[in-house]
Order: sequence, then structure tokens, then C-alpha cells
Amino acid sequence: MGFLKLILNWVLITFAITITSYVLPFIEISGDTVLKKVSIAFLAGFILGLVNIFIRPVIKLLTIPINILTLGLFNFIINAGMLWVVDYFVDNFKIFSFWGYFWSSIMISVITVLLTRIFLYEKKSEKKEQDIED
Repeated sequence: MGFLKLILNWVLITFAITITSYVLPFIEISGDTVLKKVSIAFLAGFILGLVNIFIRPVIKLLTIPINILTLGLFNFIINAGMLWVVDYFVDNFKIFSFWGYFWSSIMISVITVLLTRIFLYEKKSEKKEQDIED
């Protein structure tokens, strides 16, 4: 079941990136066809997922002191930085200006959290029952 959740999470991140590119003027996914744009969004979602798995925990660990001083607000800057990494590696996926990274990361995070709560939410009692059955 873990692999299915990973794939669904990837699709949700891709959907959040696509919605954000349509809503905010800072982010642009360019391509000739809709299929090309969707494939670029899937690639960006995949790379963002990898960055969040491997790079983000290290950065958060290194920035604990400044995170404490800013009462956790520095996490917004970390999220914007993770989006910058995606922008750097994916062609035809562009974000303009620091504020573009900042607001795009906030919107992608909010959409992803909401969709995750809708599609991947499990009650604790259901999860305990499933663990007992396994």
C-alpha cells in the first residue's frame, strides 16, 4: 500500500503545481501541447517529491537555530528554496522572482495538504485495525 500512496502523492503534487501555474502569474509551464505541459508538470512534481524527501530534511536540520529565532517562519523560505531547485532542473518550468517562489511554494503546500487530507486521510482507528490484520 505504501507504493500506491507514493504514486498518489506524486499525482497530488503535480495537480497542485498545475493549479498554481494557472492561478499565479509568477509560475509558467511552457509547452507546445497540453500533453507536453502535463509531462513537464509531472516531471516537476517528481523532482519536488525527491527534493522534499532527500534535501529538505538536511536543510531543515541545518537551519534549526534560525527556525527557532523566526518561530518557524523560515520554513517558508526553505520551501521556496526547494521550488528553486525544481525550477533549476526542469526545462520549460519557470518561476519569476523571489516572491514568485515564495507565493508559489505556499500555494502548492496548501493545495497539497488539502488534497492529501481528502484522498489519503486515514482515521487512527482504521489504521490500527489495518495493522492488526496485517
